Amino acid sequence: MNKALSENQEMQKKIEQARGIVADVLETVKCSGAFQAEVAYAQGSGLSVSTRRGQVDTVEHNDDRSLSVTVYLKNNSGDGLSKGSASSAILDPDAIALTIDKAMAIAALTEPDPYMGLADKSLLASEFRELGTWQPQAATAQGLIERALEAEAAASAAGATVDQSAVQLGESFSVYGNSHGFLAHHTGSNASASVVALAEQDGAMERDYWWDATRQVNTLLSAQEIGQKAARRTRRRLGARKVASGAYPVLFEAPVAKTLVGHLLQAISGSALYQDASFLKGALGEPIFPQWLTIQEDPFLPGGFASRNYDADGVQTRARSLIERGVLAGYLLSSYAARRLGLETTGNAGGSHNVLVQPNAGDLSELLQQMGTGLLVTEVMGQGINLVTGDYSRGASGFWVENGQIQYPVNEITVAGNLKDLYASLQAVGSDVDKRSKIQTGSWLFDRMAVAGEG
Repeated sequence: MNKALSENQEMQKKIEQARGIVADVLETVKCSGAFQAEVAYAQGSGLSVSTRRGQVDTVEHNDDRSLSVTVYLKNNSGDGLSKGSASSAILDPDAIALTIDKAMAIAALTEPDPYMGLADKSLLASEFRELGTWQPQAATAQGLIERALEAEAAASAAGATVDQSAVQLGESFSVYGNSHGFLAHHTGSNASASVVALAEQDGAMERDYWWDATRQVNTLLSAQEIGQKAARRTRRRLGARKVASGAYPVLFEAPVAKTLVGHLLQAISGSALYQDASFLKGALGEPIFPQWLTIQEDPFLPGGFASRNYDADGVQTRARSLIERGVLAGYLLSSYAARRLGLETTGNAGGSHNVLVQPNAGDLSELLQQMGTGLLVTEVMGQGINLVTGDYSRGASGFWVENGQIQYPVNEITVAGNLKDLYASLQAVGSDVDKRSKIQTGSWLFDRMAVAGEG
């Protein structure tokens, strides 16, 4: 029998067993007197290896299962539902019964909340597409070790000392069901490889890395290329200096630009909005970015890292624009958050799905030419973001650029501004899209940011 076919059949068998467990638990909870209930089952396994100095450092296997039970009890006062949740990693009948009892006991002690409860039945997923999120992983521990050693050797040959070379793979599935009669499952696989490298010059040590992530280990960037790129990125940081404090054009390299998208997603999330902890509360329908920018959410992207047919509430997901021609077109709302805000869920319980930022410019080299003179940021650090006000201040390192050409590395600087002002002043998004996570964007160019360095 074909190995991939056999693995697919084994996965389907596990899923059917899990669906049976979830259905049985829901029936038991119903008989226990809960007004509503939802049950989530998750199972995953993985293999990871790491090497250092040409030797195997670690080999780790994991195989985990968990069951989460949430019940909602109706309060006689009519003030809402009381919620109780409990979970267990042990799935024998006694442990499951104890988990249900704990959830019921917690709900009985919890204050009722008028916004609590399952998503409306009419909003639950009824369309299920093939998303391509799971693929059999044709790899062994020895194969991963050889890949890690090859990446390490490539980095060493390129003039760097390897701190660690690692390769990981895994697969998982989850089943979600609730007392509205909804029962569905999701599968996923993942693979990643990374090299962390060190380099020294005149007593100063620099550290950088490179990595790749895909759904299947055999589609990863070659081990040699990952090692070489980690070494190049590390060595080019040698001889770093500060720049004079001032206001300059700033270009965020694509992996760093993702963090700016992440702040946007935090600011439009339901919890931040109903807690009055977002600088974008009340901004729906208002221009946030320049008119040329569109940011889309696509839960059906084939093989996407956040592709899902339904969210954590079981609500049908849908493709839509978060930013449409610069205008904030949508929030990220769970059923609970939507009720708190007097809106309708957007199918985002559990977070955003694949977020795609449409470029309007060329690759990184073209953006450097467009910037002319300024700062290329390749790393940010620290937690200097205030989502209530939008104030932004983070430590950074990267390169000083003149006439579109990198001149020298810089470090120990801070870049600052206000996110609302930064978003409005965005000059360009590059075509050098980084696809290694659920946020896919190219580099971002701003015409001016405050930079704190020397003087």
